[in-house]
Amino acid sequence: MTVTPPFSLDVLTLTATAAQKLLQDGNVTSIQLVQAYLAQIKKHNHAGFHLNAIISLAPQETLVATADRLDRERASGTIRSPLHGIPFIVKDVFTTHPSLGLPTTAGAPCFATAQAKRTAPLLQHLLDSGMILLGKANLTEFCGLKMKGHTPGWSPMGGQTQSPYIYGGLEPGEKLIGHSSAGGSSSGSASGVAAGFAPLSIGTECCGSLITPANRAGVYALKCGLGGMAKSVEDLAVFTAALMQRAEPIDFSGGFEGLRVAFTDVKEWRLPEEVCAWPGDTREQMEMGYAAAMARMSGLGATVTENVDLPIAYDVFKTADGKSHFYEIALYQLANEYLPAFFNEFSESEARSLNDIITYNEQHKDICMPPGTYPPS
Repeated sequence: MTVTPPFSLDVLTLTATAAQKLLQDGNVTSIQLVQAYLAQIKKHNHAGFHLNAIISLAPQETLVATADRLDRERASGTIRSPLHGIPFIVKDVFTTHPSLGLPTTAGAPCFATAQAKRTAPLLQHLLDSGMILLGKANLTEFCGLKMKGHTPGWSPMGGQTQSPYIYGGLEPGEKLIGHSSAGGSSSGSASGVAAGFAPLSIGTECCGSLITPANRAGVYALKCGLGGMAKSVEDLAVFTAALMQRAEPIDFSGGFEGLRVAFTDVKEWRLPEEVCAWPGDTREQMEMGYAAAMARMSGLGATVTENVDLPIAYDVFKTADGKSHFYEIALYQLANEYLPAFFNEFSESEARSLNDIITYNEQHKDICMPPGTYPPS
């Protein structure tokens, strides 16, 4: 089924709020929105600019049927939520029931055929609110915890996520999170919104996995346990309310009175040069934006404290013998807490333990390991 919108939809600039207004006014349908985003994904995900932001898409017939049902509900006067009929994408670490036609892989091929027992409660809440899940976003495999120095945004299932702002993609020899990197680990979630693959997306973060790719893709993001990404502050407020299962967004229309915000010294508290460089006047622009944010919040009534004395994160994370506290703790939790819980979410899976994953990677190292790690077998 092919549907042509009554006018051209610019998915690169269309916000979820604007899309909802079009739906309310009868100027577009959810079916037409779905078709417009699918067309953009087809144009630039694995073709065109090869952004590799999407690992998997729900079957088109399922998406059209869902959108049609929501359109009919709207026509009958039933509006489930402020995001009724709005498409979104989600980082491929959230389980989805097989009935949705979307595998859950965390970027790893050993989970390509796994069958989840259920759809993650957060996603189910959004679906019950009338949102349309288009597909799963690419990521740094296992949220960047597969191995140290893992290239951000790369997974065997999705390839290398690219920034939609860097023509030609990741530059050879780029630093870990340099300017041409899409960032990680929620890279596909950010690039997907920026590239017009969906107006909203969900990522996750433990240490920069949400805010770094959002920064690289020029989208708005907010970490509230889990994190939403959007094209506008208004969109993000509505989406965050949905993620937190709030009836209404937090209202700051009366100003920021009573809010206390502390800012570190931007000239001191920054990533080291070996991790990220700033070409041209990038650093100066960021510092100006940082100062403008402080001034804006102060002007709205917040109590702003500048140049708070905090130790540099990279220094704090280092152990006496040069190891990383972050990696030591995160890898321990991955092996002993997160992976066992993840395995338990599947009724069927080729991998049921960490050893199974290691064995699978060894047997398929030509596809499972990052490019250049091993010669083809």
